[in-house]
Amino acid sequence: MSVPDGVLDQAIGWLVRIESSGATPEVLAACQRWRQADALHETAWQALQKIDAPFQSLAALPGSVALDTLERLNSGQRSRRQALKLLGMGLLASGVTGWSLRDSTLVPWGADYATGVGERRQFLLADGTRLQLNTASTVDVQFSAQRRLITLRRGEIFIDTGKDSAAPGGRRSFWVSSRHAQLQAIGTAFAVRDEPHGTRLRVEEGVVAIHGKGEPIQVAAGEQYLIDASGSHRVEASPLNASAWTRGQLVAKRMRLHDLTAELARYRHGWLHCDPAVAQLEVSGVFQLDDIDRALSALGDSLPVRIERFTPLWTRVLAR
Repeated sequence: MSVPDGVLDQAIGWLVRIESSGATPEVLAACQRWRQADALHETAWQALQKIDAPFQSLAALPGSVALDTLERLNSGQRSRRQALKLLGMGLLASGVTGWSLRDSTLVPWGADYATGVGERRQFLLADGTRLQLNTASTVDVQFSAQRRLITLRRGEIFIDTGKDSAAPGGRRSFWVSSRHAQLQAIGTAFAVRDEPHGTRLRVEEGVVAIHGKGEPIQVAAGEQYLIDASGSHRVEASPLNASAWTRGQLVAKRMRLHDLTAELARYRHGWLHCDPAVAQLEVSGVFQLDDIDRALSALGDSLPVRIERFTPLWTRVLAR
């Protein structure tokens, strides 16, 4: 039975609520009602339990790590060939190897705020702004009488702008600068990520203006843009939730295993290699960022892959 994207979104949403709320009786009861409302709902929900099943029951969901969503379900048969068919993925004869070397955790000299690999931190700035840094991130903060400026030097941040009520002369403008973008926040909450070839912007609340060539682009809540040397490009759909990391989660929707392992690798030291033979397998679900090795082990229990650890700093995801 095929699971539509809308139902998959709802199932992931319920899972995030359960894990974020500590699986309160009220949330569990509401989720149960949703599951019983439609057979497709239950199909999607059971698929999301596949990775977590070897570890715990629904009542213990707050400690879950990785939940795999299958596009098609079948009972009984578990051969590698059938598992690949169920996942709806083809194998590629060649592909990107997916090596990932983590950056040094050393804080660059002069950085105002920084995190190491696997670390996430939150800061309250003088103007009331809430600044969150994701793994291996560094920023500078410069407030003047005219404006507030945050410079993203590396990594990823989430900003919930403060009211700046104590500023003389009224509220100052708020800017975020990166290698590829100049962003002006207009009373908003948003995520900014520095990537090798561009800056990724996701607006959660309010409006953010992208300044570049020509007129500024107004980005509204729910929209995502990638800004690079050629301009600003709206991202219509992304397999990765841009702000879930602020809750300690990685939320993926039909994400290639190669891309998923690359994302998980950002939160751990060493190399994490995904075999091209399984790189195109798709995974949807919620991963907890505080235990990446356990998340990898869970993938090995539910997908036609095996996890090979040569040393604590060298891990490979291979076809079985």
